[in-house]
Amino acid sequence: MLAAVAAVALAAQPAAAAIPTAAKPEVPPPADSGRYLVSFSTGADVAQEAASLRSQGVQVGRTFSAAVRGAAVTATKAQAAALARSPRVAAVEPDEPVQVFDTQQPAPWNLDRVDQTNLPLSGTFTPPSSGAGVQAYVVDSGVLAQHTEFGGRVAAGWTAVADGRGSSDCNGHGTHVAGIVAGQTYGVAKAATIVPVRVLDCNGNGYMSDIVAGLDWVVSHHRAGTPAVANLSLGGPASTMVDSAVRGVMADGITAAVAAGNSGVDACNSSPARVAEALTVAASDSSDRQATFSNHGGCVDLYAPGVGITSAIHSSTTAAATVSGTSMAAPHATGAAAVILSRIPEATPAEVTAELSSTATPGVISNASAGTPNRLLNIGAVPAPFPAARDFTGDGKSDLLARDSGGTLWTYPGTGTGLFGWRVAVGDGWNVMTSISAAGDLTGDGLPDLLARDSGGTLWTYPGTGNGL
Repeated sequence: MLAAVAAVALAAQPAAAAIPTAAKPEVPPPADSGRYLVSFSTGADVAQEAASLRSQGVQVGRTFSAAVRGAAVTATKAQAAALARSPRVAAVEPDEPVQVFDTQQPAPWNLDRVDQTNLPLSGTFTPPSSGAGVQAYVVDSGVLAQHTEFGGRVAAGWTAVADGRGSSDCNGHGTHVAGIVAGQTYGVAKAATIVPVRVLDCNGNGYMSDIVAGLDWVVSHHRAGTPAVANLSLGGPASTMVDSAVRGVMADGITAAVAAGNSGVDACNSSPARVAEALTVAASDSSDRQATFSNHGGCVDLYAPGVGITSAIHSSTTAAATVSGTSMAAPHATGAAAVILSRIPEATPAEVTAELSSTATPGVISNASAGTPNRLLNIGAVPAPFPAARDFTGDGKSDLLARDSGGTLWTYPGTGTGLFGWRVAVGDGWNVMTSISAAGDLTGDGLPDLLARDSGGTLWTYPGTGNGL
C-alpha cells in the first residue's frame, strides 16, 4: 500500500522534481521490551482491546478469540506491569520459548506393546477400529503431506511460521508424530485424517503465542459434531494462556493428548502438561520401565511407549527414523483416542480420557516415579463390539456387546442412527470366557440371550432380561 501511494505522489510532480524517497523505517522497540501474552477479561471485545493496547504504544502481534481471548504483544516491563493492573486484563505472562520433546535412539516395538496387557510381545497389532472419520490435529512442526505413510489423508492445515513453507515440515518432528498417530505402517489409528497445525520452525522452536494461535485456529475451524483429537508433543514453562487454550479446545469437543516432557522432573511445572483435563502422557521403554528422561508426577495420566520409536520422517516421501521422547509417547494416546471416537463419535473428551485411563494396564511400569499413576496405555483393552446386533435394552433399537481383557462385559446402546451410545457395564467375571458364541432368543421368552464358551469348552446360556443386563 505504501508503494502504491508513493507512486501516485511522484507521478503528480514534474519529472525533474521526482526525487526517490526511502521507506520510513520501523521504530525499534525499547531495549527493555519483551514478548508477553495478555489474557483479556471474560466477554472482552478482542478487536477493541487490541486497539486500546496499540493506542498505549504496545506492539500487538496475533490476537486470539476462539480457544481463548487475548493477544501476543511486545511491551516494556513498565507497560506489562500497567497492563497487569488493568481491570480489562485477566493476566499478563511472558511469551516463553517452546520446544519439541525428542532424542535420537534405535528400534521399533511400540505398536505391539499397546494392544496387549503384559510382556512378552505377541508379534501382532490389532486395534479395535481404524480411526476412520476422525480428524487428528497435529500441533507441531508441520507434516510432509506427500509421505506414503499417509496415503492422501492429510487435510489442509495452518501455519504460525512466516517462512513461506505453509504447513509442510522442514524439521521432521511433526511428520514423525503424525506417523505414530495415523501412519498406515507406524500408526495407531491408520485411517484417521491428519490436519497439520504448524507452530514450530525448522529448528523445532517456537513461542507460547504460536501454540495459542494454533489452538485458536483449531477451534475456529473445527466443524461441530466432527469427532476430533489434538496432539501436542511440545511444551515449555507453565503458562496460564496455553493452559486456557487447551481447555478451550477440549470445550469444543476435541480430545487433547500432550507430552509430559523430557526433563525428568514433575510434569505439573510445565504447560500444557499440567492441564488436568488433557491426557498427559509419560514415556516407557520396551521393558516396561519409565524412560530416564520422562517427566512424571500427579499430572501424568498414563504411560505409553516413548523409547526407540520408528515412524515417518520428512527427508523423503518414504523415509523413516527412530526417535525417543515423550513426544513419541503422546501420539500413541492420541491415536487410541481416535480409535474410540471412530466407534463412538459422540463421546466427550472427558469420556475418552476416562476410557483410556480405565482400560490402561495397571502396575506394570517397574520403576514409576512416586506419585505417578502406574498405568500403561492398552488399546487392546478398549472393547471391540460383538458382531451380532440385538435389542438388549428393550427399546426397539439394535445394541452391541463387547468384552474387555479384564473380563467385563459391556452393552453399547443403539441410537437408531448408525451410531452407539456410551457403554454400560453388564457384569464382570467374563475373563473365564474365551468367546461369545451367539446372541438370540435361546429360551423362548422373546428376549435376546447370550451363549458363551469358557476355556474348558463348556457352553453357557445367559438369559436376557430386556433391560440390557
